[in-house]
Amino acid sequence: MSETTTEPTGEPNAEQTQGDPADKPLGENGEKALKAERERAKELEKQLNAAASKLAEIERANETALEKAQREAQEATEAATKATTEALRFRIAAETGITDNVDLILTASDEETMRRQAELWGSRTQQTTTAGPRPDLTQGGSGQPHALNSDGLEEALRTKLGIA
Repeated sequence: MSETTTEPTGEPNAEQTQGDPADKPLGENGEKALKAERERAKELEKQLNAAASKLAEIERANETALEKAQREAQEATEAATKATTEALRFRIAAETGITDNVDLILTASDEETMRRQAELWGSRTQQTTTAGPRPDLTQGGSGQPHALNSDGLEEALRTKLGIA
């Protein structure tokens, strides 16, 4: 007959199963050590959580720095592209003789289209200048101008002034 019995001293015998009373056999020093170990584990867990949150904060700061660097790089690229386009616009304008309203005439962003716009503008200005009023050849001086020390100048002045 193997029954589990306790001795009158309150200590379980070897055959007793573990349960709630099984935690108590550590004794006073064992309980103190267990309590100290649990407190140390809690403190280490707090430190680990603090370190993890600091690491996450640093990663966010680095990520923000990376995003800032990417944004600045993109802005610099856009500024360089804009400056290149403006330089190209004014170079084509100088080559084709466009002097006024260059930014309104050459609106494209690539060289080929700007050159086509400049050609169109040039052909339009030529059409408008050839269709303008023709000079009246009867007005103004006729022939060659007289030299300042010539007799022809003196005669032309007398004729104009009516002095014979």
